[in-house]
Amino acid sequence: MTVRRPFIVLMIVAVAITTTKGTAEIVYPPYLAGFGYSLSLIGILTSLFAVVQLASRVPVGIAYRAERAKRQFALALVAFGVSTCGFAFANGEAVPVVALSLLHGFAFGSVGTLGLALVIDVTGGRRAGASMAWYTAAISAGYALGAVIGGSLAEAIGIPSTLGLIGLLPIAGALAILALPAVEGAPLPSDRGSGLRGLLTAGAKLDRRVWLAFVVVLYLNLLSDGVDTFFPVFAPTIGISLALVGLLRAFKSGAAMFIRFSGVILLRVVDHRTVTLVAVVAAAAATAALPFSASLAVLIPIFVVLGLTRGILRATSAATIAELRNEGRDVGLASGVYNAGLDIGSIVGPTLGGALASVLGIAQMFQVVAVISLAGWLAVALSSPATRAASGLAPRSRVLPGTIEAP
Repeated sequence: MTVRRPFIVLMIVAVAITTTKGTAEIVYPPYLAGFGYSLSLIGILTSLFAVVQLASRVPVGIAYRAERAKRQFALALVAFGVSTCGFAFANGEAVPVVALSLLHGFAFGSVGTLGLALVIDVTGGRRAGASMAWYTAAISAGYALGAVIGGSLAEAIGIPSTLGLIGLLPIAGALAILALPAVEGAPLPSDRGSGLRGLLTAGAKLDRRVWLAFVVVLYLNLLSDGVDTFFPVFAPTIGISLALVGLLRAFKSGAAMFIRFSGVILLRVVDHRTVTLVAVVAAAAATAALPFSASLAVLIPIFVVLGLTRGILRATSAATIAELRNEGRDVGLASGVYNAGLDIGSIVGPTLGGALASVLGIAQMFQVVAVISLAGWLAVALSSPATRAASGLAPRSRVLPGTIEAP
């Protein structure tokens, strides 16, 4: 079987995963509300997803082994599916709901970490930009499908039945994964040892480009979640209605969706490192420019840039991880660390934005967060010859093989 067929199966499974997650995100809060949970409890239980998801990333990444990746991924998919279906039978009881919420968050974090590592191992890290563009496009397509399916199914058959039905998708995906041929591991697997000491040792040996990719997605979610949270609060103060805020968000989402699919072509033509550099600077500039005008003629292009940069940076940052596999490196722990950056950014973005906005005001907060985030990325990008090359700040031809950090 060629690489293409397993890759296509993995793309379909990625769509199934995020379709399930997108549906759950739509119906989980009203599911709880329907059983009389208070708003504060709904908020706490929803936040459990993010916390447990983050907690899963590094342990699951370090446990990843290519030779048993199919079984690991299939098990995580079954856990994700069962935890979703389980809400249909929990009847809103507190203990089952909490247990299912914890399992759901951990399982989703696991499938994200294992899925990325498996995709990279299946492709061998070759054509990293294009393959990661396809992968992130599949993820995006699933979320879009889930948003539509979730609301429609809930109205047609009810929320518990929707959760019970949609949870079958990842379980079916597990069967497809088990049918794949054996996965070839990296020629240069890292010595991850065991236990906490092994984890710390492996973390200390991580290639600095992993931390660069981590910072890119942390940076991305810091900016994006900060804007998503506080622009709707800021907009009425400059005469922009919430209806127009929705329009601007639609432009942003549309641009992100467009670039995730067209990025497959872009990253075949333009080196993903160059695209990363341009997109990082553009995202910071667009965020800092938000307070400058209340005109839609200015704000629409800004939100389009925010969408384009968010979409493409997900692909180029993942490509940085994929390149390690192309060099023969193991990518299990790298995938865990990379995905943890997404989770931390989502948690820290609104928190940091709120803290700064309470002191400086929302307008100045956008600008300060943009500058701080860009400075943090630059600090990591300039920290070594390898990270300078990977971030587009130095030609790769000037980076000698000996300057690439050992795993």
